[in-house]
Amino acid sequence: MAFSAQLVLSAAIKVLITILVIVVLCLVDPSYLTAYISINYEIVMIYLFSAVTLLYNVVSVVMYCIISRKEDGGVTTNHSIGEVIFALFQVGAWLLILGIGGNISQRTIIESGEGFGWIGALSGVIVGSFLCIAGIFTINVINDKILSRERQEKYSGSRYGYSAGRHY
Repeated sequence: MAFSAQLVLSAAIKVLITILVIVVLCLVDPSYLTAYISINYEIVMIYLFSAVTLLYNVVSVVMYCIISRKEDGGVTTNHSIGEVIFALFQVGAWLLILGIGGNISQRTIIESGEGFGWIGALSGVIVGSFLCIAGIFTINVINDKILSRERQEKYSGSRYGYSAGRHY
């Protein structure tokens, strides 16, 4: 099995994200669900986005192992674009959790406010991690499809009805 550098780095970041999500879930005390009626839906959103994140991380790491079993072990363009889309969805979800954590920490008492402040801080780290993953795979698409000399030579020339330096 030959793992590419992008897959190894992305898998390491996803392991870090998984650990941080578990810490966020530990910080959400179940007593908040019954104590504060006005923040009940916000707690449910934290649980929902945490579950989606854990599922995404596990499935994508398993997919990395399947991809690495190929002969070249490289990352395809479709895989890169899919990772960018899912990572940016996670960025939006965790930005929402960051806002929830900050909002609740400002309007509640010290004990619960401190816990939600830490949830907001961890959410910021998770957002940064997902932005790193999106950046890794975006760079892969840019290098392989846009800046590739092989593709520039393949699609240039007079056989496609145009050539460099000619005015139309």
